[in-house]
Amino acid sequence: MNEDKRAADTLKWMAWTATIVGTLLLVFTASDFRSENLPLMVSIGCLIAGMNIFLLSTVFRLMHMWKQRV
Repeated sequence: MNEDKRAADTLKWMAWTATIVGTLLLVFTASDFRSENLPLMVSIGCLIAGMNIFLLSTVFRLMHMWKQRV
């Protein structure tokens, strides 16, 4: 297994972790919806970060496929 695929897999697991943590925090803190609610703001940040990390994982996979074709 080469480094690009391993990096993409690591990013995928990090994205799942951030998304699950964000979802759990959101479920328990969404009832008090205000900007001073730090756990709620962290949960929203984790959800956004998880999606961005998924995007990076996809980019790594596509770069790996492009390197193999060229």
